[in-house]
Amino acid sequence: MASTAACSDGGDSPGDAAVSAQEDQGLEPAVEVDPGPAPTVELLDEGSGDLRVLAYAPSREPVTVAVTRSATSRTTVPGSEPRIDETPEQTLTVEGESEPDVDGAQRATVTALDFTSVDELRSAQFATAPGFAVTWTRSADGIVRGLSLEAPATATDAARAGVEITANAVSDATVAWPTEAIGVGARWTVTRAVDDAVAPERAVTYELTALDGDVATVTVEVGAPDTAATLDAPAPDGGPGVTLEVEAYEVTGSGELTVDLRAPVPVDGTTESSTRAVYVDPDSGRRTTYEEDSVLDFRRAG
Repeated sequence: MASTAACSDGGDSPGDAAVSAQEDQGLEPAVEVDPGPAPTVELLDEGSGDLRVLAYAPSREPVTVAVTRSATSRTTVPGSEPRIDETPEQTLTVEGESEPDVDGAQRATVTALDFTSVDELRSAQFATAPGFAVTWTRSADGIVRGLSLEAPATATDAARAGVEITANAVSDATVAWPTEAIGVGARWTVTRAVDDAVAPERAVTYELTALDGDVATVTVEVGAPDTAATLDAPAPDGGPGVTLEVEAYEVTGSGELTVDLRAPVPVDGTTESSTRAVYVDPDSGRRTTYEEDSVLDFRRAG
């Protein structure tokens, strides 16, 4: 098993560490994850200055990035203690690069070097993650077409779940570019389907704030453009389901990302998102509230 000490022992380069991690771990066959339908991209403002079409390209060298995620949710039902689910801050450090695929697409592949948590028990469960391989197949404009996961045979269920959740979060954070030429100040919206019974779409508005060669900086604003008036939910006593009125439902998010067009994942930046919901049982008037907050952070490492 590769460990943090093994990855840094003897002055190995990040690329050597990734190869060592994969050699030390026999990988199971790849599991394909459906990223869902392709989003729609709408250019709002082309920006100014030198305009160019931004597109992902093959890497010149491997890059190492630490991806840190945390989340908290709270559900409050009348007559019961609030249910709180917490994901303490956990960091998946990966090394990888992008390679050409068919039809101008890119295969962005990373290998887990380390997976830790501020929670000691979780860190122990994540210790089997090194060697885990994740591949995003994306078109040149950044639309993710496929996601595959190759787990070490000895990986624990906790390590597998943690890596998959982080990989899906990275998929959502991958910036999709307009096909038109743009410059600094450009704004565009990416609308994608999500697994949410109340708000089935997310609209992400990007603004290009800086561009230096292959490195672009964008701000991010997230919202849910349309919400349903009702939600079908299971009954708390296990009986027939109930239809709840949606009194309030708000999804917000913001952040800033630095994207190297030749890197497999963003190399810097943070995004935050939150959901606030209130549901009402029309028969009893009982109100259920739900709150969720999450943070995703990227930092170049090594």
